[in-house]
Amino acid sequence: MALDHDQFNQLLTEAQAHADRAASENNAQHYQQAFESSLKAMRLLAEESGAWRQMVARATEEFEGDEGI
Repeated sequence: MALDHDQFNQLLTEAQAHADRAASENNAQHYQQAFESSLKAMRLLAEESGAWRQMVARATEEFEGDEGI
């Protein structure tokens, strides 16, 4: 699975906009929305990291010839 850079950047932009609005309006709801957008972006990165690790492990097993051990 490849990281959707457009979605990731959009989530970061959302988080920044909510954080800026929270700071200017001192509104807790915007802080929460900024946090939630940040969490979604982190989840995308975590999914990509997990997929990358699986691909590396599979390639290593194939190279070493010890699949299934």
